[in-house]
Amino acid sequence: MNNHKLYLVLLLFVLGVSFSSAYAANYPYLSQYDLSSHRSIYSSVWTVKGDLVILETEERTMRSFGIKEWMREGFPLPEEGDEVTLIMDRGNTIIDLTKPGGKGGFFGNEISGTVQEFNGPMKWIAIRTASGFEKRFVIKGNVATKLNGIEKGRRVTLAMDGQNRVMDVYRP
Repeated sequence: MNNHKLYLVLLLFVLGVSFSSAYAANYPYLSQYDLSSHRSIYSSVWTVKGDLVILETEERTMRSFGIKEWMREGFPLPEEGDEVTLIMDRGNTIIDLTKPGGKGGFFGNEISGTVQEFNGPMKWIAIRTASGFEKRFVIKGNVATKLNGIEKGRRVTLAMDGQNRVMDVYRP
């Protein structure tokens, strides 16, 4: 009886591994490239609490942004009433922060190529374009999670911000 349980557990394990491998090959986090998947929203600083900047958007919703990320975007220390434009992805995640009325880096600022190397913990990706240009780019925020398990040679399109950092990634 115990051997049957052991075989059943092993069978389930093998099926689970094969299913997850097949699923990972499709890279479910990489959506098809679509410029309309980003939107910009005007917002202003409502308050600053500790290490958190709380923004009120034009839609009258509240969004928060870490003060370290705020400073990384090149803004001075935030004060109530400061105005910014948030660039959001289709998952409603803030992927860029620009000056008021700024368009961010997602309008036509993309680069496509094949993955040469990816380092999730260090947040960088190296790609080679069709013309042979090879470059390493810093990845912003949680974009690295979309690339987990990506293999060398996979074609991707990187959406870049104004500082030439990857703010989103797609299948071409």
